[in-house]
Amino acid sequence: MNILDIIERKRVGENLTKEEIKFAFMEYMEGHIEDYQMSSLLMAITINGMSFEETLTLTDVMLSSGKKMDTSKINGIQVDKHSTGGVGDKTSLIIGPIMACLGLKMGKLSGRGLGITGGTIDKLESIPGFRVSLTSHEFIHNLNKVGFTECEQTPEFTPLDKKIYNLRSVTGTVSSIPLIASSIMSKKLATGADYILIDLKVGNGALIQNKSDGVKLANTMIEIGKSYNKVVIPILTNMNRPLGDNVGNALEILEVLDILKGKTGLLRNLCIELASNLYSKVKKINIDIATREVTRVLDDGSAYTKFLEFIKEQGGNIDALETAPNLMPIKSITSGTLKDIKAKSIGSLVLQLGGGRKKKEDHINYGVGVVINKHIGDQINEGDTLCYLYQVDNTDYSSQALEAFTIVK
Repeated sequence: MNILDIIERKRVGENLTKEEIKFAFMEYMEGHIEDYQMSSLLMAITINGMSFEETLTLTDVMLSSGKKMDTSKINGIQVDKHSTGGVGDKTSLIIGPIMACLGLKMGKLSGRGLGITGGTIDKLESIPGFRVSLTSHEFIHNLNKVGFTECEQTPEFTPLDKKIYNLRSVTGTVSSIPLIASSIMSKKLATGADYILIDLKVGNGALIQNKSDGVKLANTMIEIGKSYNKVVIPILTNMNRPLGDNVGNALEILEVLDILKGKTGLLRNLCIELASNLYSKVKKINIDIATREVTRVLDDGSAYTKFLEFIKEQGGNIDALETAPNLMPIKSITSGTLKDIKAKSIGSLVLQLGGGRKKKEDHINYGVGVVINKHIGDQINEGDTLCYLYQVDNTDYSSQALEAFTIVK
């Protein structure tokens, strides 16, 4: 079997056999196929797509590249939650503690940033001392003790997906529906959760740009779940605007703390909606009852305490979290009503500041980012501060920042 023949078949839009998919991806994991060859195959898949059978096969190959969690050692009902990626998305770090407070076990394998969208592992690594690499024994121990744990893919769990994930982030292949579906579902299936909530972001600040592609991805993941006897709960959410006020790794951890301590707004509302849908499905209760329970553990501080327990258990020192030293206010040059904040522009700006990767070997500056100071519908006066940039130097990014804000008179 020859990788060049496989690339050519997919380039012209043919379906690959199970044997061809297994050969191409497993040989890549073993180092027998080069990055540039796999990049060509990934681009051909992005352009021409995959059938459901191909996508299911790729999911299985990724899942089989590592171990599966022995869920018999987990005490209680195990759930999982995943976001398809968006600018400022830190919902998993809020929903995890909520689920743990409600008696469920939420263990997650997460990834790093893809393009302009941040990765949960990058956010957690901004906390000094936090361990993102766990053995399966540590994963289960933390899950049973805390009720919530999150780590990166290690050689034990879906190592093939981790290698492909890193390559996708720098080759323009992050938006492929079959690649997204197989990546997400292989990680979810590896940890063995019976209920999987998918926060499917749609908009210019997400991997999925339009609703029709969002529905297609949702249906694909539902069908993959059925093939493994898992319940997949996809919910399409808006990602045309940044999610929350803080964008950037350490800054987003700070906003997680704020939400768990009672900060209100769209981010809190979305987390309540997502958590309530998951909890109602697991417990088979009315959504209104589930919403009351979710809101209760937020309001009484239980979820905040649980988040601190989660951080401490994985070695993190939240008090040592640092942001970039230079704070640059971006002031409006016009007056009017703030009509829109472009998520894609904010994400691109954070990438330019050093908060994301342009090449897979790039190092991230965890402390840089943007804190948005105004909200959609606010009346803006010339000279008002629209946002603050956290930078490592004094470079002027004001023109790029202003492009993100649409103000109409």
